[in-house]
Amino acid sequence: MKYKKCPQCELNYIKEDEDVCEICKKKINPDTEEDNFMKNTKRNEVIKTGDTFPLSKNYKLINYLIGTNLQKWVQATYKLTNTYYMWIIALDGIERAGWKDVFLKDGRIKENFVGDKANPPSNLGKTFEYAYKAVFEKNGDSFTFIGVYKLDIKNTSLFERYYIKVSDTTTLYDF
Repeated sequence: MKYKKCPQCELNYIKEDEDVCEICKKKINPDTEEDNFMKNTKRNEVIKTGDTFPLSKNYKLINYLIGTNLQKWVQATYKLTNTYYMWIIALDGIERAGWKDVFLKDGRIKENFVGDKANPPSNLGKTFEYAYKAVFEKNGDSFTFIGVYKLDIKNTSLFERYYIKVSDTTTLYDF
């Protein structure tokens, strides 16, 4: 096997078929905090309320937690089983796709449809009453697990949905 000097730094020796040394690779294309987290952090079997994941995109969170290889995912829900979903939302009361989501003082989540009622989204009438949702709150460039929630069917109407917390932990395959 033949070696040559790295053409970038001219200090380190590399194999003849390599372009640059490992040190120069890191300088040219440094890992981001997200990359380091994904590579070096082992996912805990049990996710607990308050666990934070320093990832910037929904698909990166899904890939990290369940081992998928999504290249893009912008929807708020990701189906795990017929009765269990990941729900990735910002609980800031800002309208997104016609919905406002807020965290109430009593620990419930309120989802309010404020969009065009003459042109409602296809999921408006769906209540997911038998579904559980592992809720991850989007906070800038990170996500925080806030618990597993289930629809509060007694207090839910067509334009307002309420969710009650049923668990502080999940393995993402409990329900």
